[in-house]
Amino acid sequence: MNTHKNLFLSFSAFLLFFFSISMGSAFAQDVTRTNITFDNGRFTLHGELVIPDTSDHAPVLVFLVGSGANSSHRTLYQDFVQENIENQFLQEGIAILYFDKRGVGKSDGKWQRTNLYERAADAKAAIDFLKTQGRIDSNRIGVIGHSQGGWVAQIMGDRYRNDVKLIASLAAPTFTTKLQLTNDYYSRYLCEGDPDNEAFDKASKKALSDINWVTWFPVTKAWRQLREISDFDPAPHLLELDIPSLFVFAENDYYVYPGWAIGALNDTFDHSIPENFNLQIIPGANHDFRLTTKCVSDSEAANEPYSGYFQQIFKDWVLNNL
Repeated sequence: MNTHKNLFLSFSAFLLFFFSISMGSAFAQDVTRTNITFDNGRFTLHGELVIPDTSDHAPVLVFLVGSGANSSHRTLYQDFVQENIENQFLQEGIAILYFDKRGVGKSDGKWQRTNLYERAADAKAAIDFLKTQGRIDSNRIGVIGHSQGGWVAQIMGDRYRNDVKLIASLAAPTFTTKLQLTNDYYSRYLCEGDPDNEAFDKASKKALSDINWVTWFPVTKAWRQLREISDFDPAPHLLELDIPSLFVFAENDYYVYPGWAIGALNDTFDHSIPENFNLQIIPGANHDFRLTTKCVSDSEAANEPYSGYFQQIFKDWVLNNL
């Protein structure tokens, strides 16, 4: 009896495995993934265009990654885009374009020597490429940026507003580079146990020291990048945003405090934030919108689930505006 039961369970497990493989193959056939290249001046950038097979005139989201050498949809962002972009929008008939920023993957250039305006110009070149594709609705292109990519999205919504239907700035600062660096150090000192006032004072001084230092001695790639963006202030671009703009912050974000970000927006707009701005704070989420506390490291948080609340409000807003 037990032998027959074990055989039955084994056969059932085989059927379940076969069915899951078949379904996975069927889903894989529902989209067309194409490796792409496009040029911006002397730089050739490489990426991927994903179009649902059921869409003949698809709206499209251009996703912009954050800072650093490992920021790509193929590496650091692989889980993020799968869970929060592809699983949410491909089934809705929305296409997705990724591209590796300069100096990442096969893309030309050096990421550490690229400023935010050059990143925005590269994204504009990606949009120009999209307009040559027959299955894309060039009147419905949205730009989604995470972290530093959110800064780039903010620039895009100002400088290239005629080419972009919406922007979403995810876990991105709405304040200056200096304050963002202060935010990083402040979190570090608080998580190490320093009292609040002492942590903020140390963080402010350290941020100013770093910015002064990289001006003269950019000895590492990260410091060369900091030199490129050290004087950035998003306020002039935020003031010109007149398209639908989503700003999502995370309650436990180590790098971008929601209170600081919303406070900066209130300062920029004299406490009269435009109606085309939608502000959201995701409870219990970190910088990547995983459900974890602020002082847990990124590597330790990597297995925590993404916030379903974030996914739902993000998806609903994009569908309502794209």
